[in-house]
Amino acid sequence: MPPAPFPDPDPDAPGPDGGNDGAPESLWSDEEDGAAYLGELMAAAAAGEELTAQDISGAGFGHDGTAQQLHPGPVLATLVHAATTDEKILATLSDDDLVGVITAVRRVGSFAAWAELTAIREYATRPDPRRSAPAPDAAPAPAPAPAPASAPAPGAPSGAASGARGRARGVDPRDPAAACAGLPGAPKVREFAAEALAPDLHLTWQTTADQITYACTIAARLPVTFAALRAGKIHPVHLRIAEDETAYLAEKFLAEADEKLAAAAQSKTFGEFRYYAHRVVLKLDPDSALRRKNEARKDAHVRPFREASGNAGMSARELPPDEVLAS
Repeated sequence: MPPAPFPDPDPDAPGPDGGNDGAPESLWSDEEDGAAYLGELMAAAAAGEELTAQDISGAGFGHDGTAQQLHPGPVLATLVHAATTDEKILATLSDDDLVGVITAVRRVGSFAAWAELTAIREYATRPDPRRSAPAPDAAPAPAPAPAPASAPAPGAPSGAASGARGRARGVDPRDPAAACAGLPGAPKVREFAAEALAPDLHLTWQTTADQITYACTIAARLPVTFAALRAGKIHPVHLRIAEDETAYLAEKFLAEADEKLAAAAQSKTFGEFRYYAHRVVLKLDPDSALRRKNEARKDAHVRPFREASGNAGMSARELPPDEVLAS
């Protein structure tokens, strides 16, 4: 295994040719040594060698270390795998290095969530192989009218978690083709994409349809926040919050909101971020609150259900506040 990086610098060693633009020489040396050390570790792992606790400690998972600053990718994934699959390595890491490993795992998890959503969007929007491409001079067929909203099917997601994306544009949220047609860029979801994908995901077609709509929505309406997920700078829950809070935001305000939310999510807890996102949306588009309230009221319902104990329960959603307070 390669020795630990960052040896003490030789005070008599000549400086690099051409200068370093005023940066401290030790900083440049540390960065170069760290990158070279990680390169040696990757070569060793590719050759089938087992990385040791000393290797992981030297990788720089601690504060401002080389590994701690890595974006999600094969290098970080290899280091995380080596650090977490051997309990003896975990037991020898300092608290600082162990915290760095934990945050690295979260960055890799954010990238994995981005990759899944990106692949789902690609699958749903690529041309249908069962249909021949239209002739170049052929007029496009008129888009079918969206199906009227109806009562939720058994097991289908309901409420703001699944319906806001579609309802905000006045379409049936359970039809991904209709829900995505009004997005920026008008992505076209191929027919039966949800039904074809659902068995491999072990999900119902309704849940898969919601995943397709969500993947297309965030890529079209919140590209900067979506890119922050890819870079491991935010958690998937931050992205969910951003999408939910901006569901009724007018399109002309999206770019500004997207930039602000992507930056704020990197340093806020989920609760702090929802509060911040709510205030940003209200400041940019005060009328969005009334649109959300009026649309959500269309989903007013009282639903009985079976408790885990065997007793019965009942929930009521989206009812007029004055009627609830008077009851």
